[in-house]
Amino acid sequence: MASAAVESFVTRQLDLLELERDAEVEERRSWQENISLKELQSRGVCLLKLQISSQRTGLYGRLLVTFEPRRCGSVAALPSNSFTSGDIVGLYDAANEGSQLATGILTRVTQKSVTVAFDESHDFQLSLDRENSYRLLKLANDVTYRRLKKCADILQHLLGRLPERSGFICTVAERTCHNPRTSWHWENHDCG
Repeated sequence: MASAAVESFVTRQLDLLELERDAEVEERRSWQENISLKELQSRGVCLLKLQISSQRTGLYGRLLVTFEPRRCGSVAALPSNSFTSGDIVGLYDAANEGSQLATGILTRVTQKSVTVAFDESHDFQLSLDRENSYRLLKLANDVTYRRLKKCADILQHLLGRLPERSGFICTVAERTCHNPRTSWHWENHDCG
């Protein structure tokens, strides 16, 4: 019984994860196609008219680029936004409405700048000019999706090898099927 509950739980979670991921990707694609850049910026998911203030090499050879708003007189602050460290962003040339130049991860966000880490594979492909104007657009978060999917896949592969009442996993699966608001806690039914 417990094995069937775990299998049902894991299968359901994988299905829901796929649905959530597909909806998020579709929403971001729809934004890019149907909503103006100024409206995206007012929604807090796009930063327009950015210039490069610094470039350096970070951990694991990643290119760290700090962007600031274009200065018109005094020091400018970023518009209100929902960007946070860890967000996946697309980098675009502001003069060109075409495809994105690169994808990176926000490593630091302040009121006046954002720092993006670009993968080392972009080092040779990505040539950024300090005089150009750029924009950043928040993309769907692949990292969280991949981590959750990997965890669910591991659980799915362990199903045949778990003891009949293997503590936490069975407790979560059984209680989630009956009461989805149950808190997660450890119970070990195999110990005395």
